[in-house]
Amino acid sequence: MTTPTLDDVQDYWNRHPAGAAEVEHLRADRIAYFDERDRQTSLLYPHLNADYEFSRTKDRRTLELGCGMGYNAQCLAQAGANLVAMDLAENAVRLTKERFALRGLKADYLVADAENLPFRSEAFDEVFSSGVIHHSPDTKAAAQQIERILKPGGNISVMLYHKNSIWYWWDIVFKLGLMMAVLNYSPAFVRNVLLKRMPHWKDLVMPAGQRLTLTDVVRSGTDFGGLQNPISRVYTHQSSRELFSGLRDFRFISNFNATGALEDPKSLKSRLIGPIVNRLNRRFGFFLIIKAKK
Repeated sequence: MTTPTLDDVQDYWNRHPAGAAEVEHLRADRIAYFDERDRQTSLLYPHLNADYEFSRTKDRRTLELGCGMGYNAQCLAQAGANLVAMDLAENAVRLTKERFALRGLKADYLVADAENLPFRSEAFDEVFSSGVIHHSPDTKAAAQQIERILKPGGNISVMLYHKNSIWYWWDIVFKLGLMMAVLNYSPAFVRNVLLKRMPHWKDLVMPAGQRLTLTDVVRSGTDFGGLQNPISRVYTHQSSRELFSGLRDFRFISNFNATGALEDPKSLKSRLIGPIVNRLNRRFGFFLIIKAKK
């Protein structure tokens, strides 16, 4: 596989705005569309506001790098941030603008890439980014850009995928890796039977002549669309420190989807194991929020 370009990443996220598929059935009613996305987010991530510390941004020059559908940007604006909402995908910026218009919120908006931020050095007091720069072809360059535009004493809250997570090793490396190995290395007639029963698995089949690698499994398992996802990376506490080597005072918070959050009523399984899994997420969750200061 050739290294994906920024154009590849931009095209993918323009076609797959994070969270949009879950509310597609409400597309015709724009208020209900965003309200339901907010409801789902608040149930899936009940500690999100506290974990990211949106409240610290009041009257501070703040960049939301990778605004997506705009939920975190909305939280920042409601907290009183002097906000710039930015994304590589034009569709994400359009959705965030629409959300803000419906909510009566204000921000500046920008389509730009994280590896070449169009801001002067030391322009921001706060930089927030959730699940973004690990999809960039040059994540280190994006991290260096964040450091460059941050004022001395400024803060970051950046979420990356967590390598030291039970969900990474069990759900992605082992379960998905095994399934993709079976799918890609089985005889053609076996693969055809599997795809007939599970047609959505077609996005887990490698192009002819290409061998399956762990990189392919990771990009297939970390987001939607399987192998359509151009790139995803995972980080430990140590590799996160190395990524943001110009920052200090690191703190780390882990979280992940709350078990059974969207079930109504909750299944017996969710009620029994949910509290245990949710406690594990606070240490071994797949979302690693990095907090640091310049």
